[in-house]
Amino acid sequence: MGNNHNKKEIKKNNDIKTNDNIIKEQYKYNILLIGESNIGTKTSLIKRIIEGKFIDINYKEREKCENFIYETDNKKIILYLIDTNGKKDKRELAKKYFKNADCIIMGYDVTNRESFQQIIDYWYKEIKELSNTKLVYLLGNKIDLKKKILVNEKEGKEFAEKNNIKFYSMSVKDNINIQNFFNDLKSCLANNTINNNINNNIKDIIYGNPSKESYKVILLGDCGVGNKSSLVNRIQGNDFEPNMPSTSGAYYITKSVSSSNGKNIRIEIWDTPGQEKYKSLYHFYFKDLDCIVLGYDITRKATFENIENYWYPIIENLGVDLIYLLANKIDLFEESEVSEKDARKYAKEKNFRYFEISCLTYVGINEFLQDLANELIKR
Repeated sequence: MGNNHNKKEIKKNNDIKTNDNIIKEQYKYNILLIGESNIGTKTSLIKRIIEGKFIDINYKEREKCENFIYETDNKKIILYLIDTNGKKDKRELAKKYFKNADCIIMGYDVTNRESFQQIIDYWYKEIKELSNTKLVYLLGNKIDLKKKILVNEKEGKEFAEKNNIKFYSMSVKDNINIQNFFNDLKSCLANNTINNNINNNIKDIIYGNPSKESYKVILLGDCGVGNKSSLVNRIQGNDFEPNMPSTSGAYYITKSVSSSNGKNIRIEIWDTPGQEKYKSLYHFYFKDLDCIVLGYDITRKATFENIENYWYPIIENLGVDLIYLLANKIDLFEESEVSEKDARKYAKEKNFRYFEISCLTYVGINEFLQDLANELIKR
């Protein structure tokens, strides 16, 4: 596994001052929890960390992702705790999160040997193949059930030591070793902060950087698909807002992005209203375009069909040769009404570049921005 973290000294005078308010250095981390279903080391652990109490939650009631925020000195730390479905027929969704994870937590139930065996036979192998992080934990849960233990602590420790990963045995129910694990996690994250500093986005928006080349990108799609205002909000480094109001007029932000060859560029990302009543205004926004991003919601087939029936006719004669098709809400993979196969086929027919993202969990957004920078520089 490669390591995408580098150490960085954070100085207290690096705080940004705007209107006499101080914005702390902010860091975000994607914390991915994986393992078999009903082991109690994923959803219940998230609830224990966030709410400080044990909540026995069945699969249907579990959350997809929750935020946990804490502060240390001049830093604000945002943890995106991403719960995944451990069922065998749902594993492909969990694997989509691996590349973008800053930390992966593998959980098993000490009273269920199969859950531990799946860590060895499946989950850890997938991590080594797909993930870039070196911060991996193995958690053995339910040690309070002493008479039912089938996987002893020695086995878990030996597997962890052999693979250079961190190990904790615990009881989420009785709150045994939870705080020790969480303190260790925070300590490890504190030493790996360079690639997660999201204040650089804020600095670009406030101060700008005229020395960089600038490109204009416009976001189009039906109202409420989450690819426009939510995407812009997330690119700015803000927390996910589940109920963002519809855009009533176009606006843009600037985002500095580095291409694969290290060249820095500035991108103007324009958010536009998706309602029919604003259609007559679009030609004002289309001047000097370098790229168009067409977004849809995978849980609403109509938003995908409207790409072809409504949005494409509007843009097909603009002469823009860089167009993206963005599938949002892949965190709701189980509720999808549009197959990845159909979307990729359509994108290929139209010569669009295709990406899947989740504005909720931030999955795919960095990859999309990186590809966007590379393609803009090519053109």
